[in-house]
Amino acid sequence: MHGVIVSNFKTYLDEFLGADAWGDVIAGAGLDGKTYLPVALYPDAEMEALLEAAVNATGLRREDLLADFGEWVIGPLVRMYQAMIPADWGTQALLLNMQTIHERVLKLKDPAASAPNIQVRQCGEDTLEIHYLSHRNMAPMILGAVKGLAEHFQETALLLAAEDGEQEGECRFLFQLQSQCFSAQDVG
Repeated sequence: MHGVIVSNFKTYLDEFLGADAWGDVIAGAGLDGKTYLPVALYPDAEMEALLEAAVNATGLRREDLLADFGEWVIGPLVRMYQAMIPADWGTQALLLNMQTIHERVLKLKDPAASAPNIQVRQCGEDTLEIHYLSHRNMAPMILGAVKGLAEHFQETALLLAAEDGEQEGECRFLFQLQSQCFSAQDVG
């Protein structure tokens, strides 16, 4: 797991549960004394243990926690990787190029690392299909991330469909994107 995700998960939990939350989650995960740096990679099992401990601490379902974190983490990630995102892009352009950006960032850290397979294709002028496949089984994070991206670009993302795939950790989502900006003609 990419350290930037784990370190942002700490910040998210501190905001959501309070400053002492991370210590409780680390202890609950059996990872006392462990420190996570944004520039390193960590075993997926550690992130899964942290998620399980956070589920126990929050009382949220794993899926709801991942979706909420996915929405929250977009702000820090967009700020961190702003230089890789052309100024004229919006939600759709970023999602259509997300896999390439994700792999480029990950390969800078570790050429042997593998990113989740997130394929995005345009199905209409404002409709995207996202196909997620990863042994990490964190698809609910996609739901939150798309919502967070749309909010960042002052757009809305309406989930039209979601279905599990045939393989473990595989999901397909269909989103419709809409601009929140209105012209004077639209309002008057």
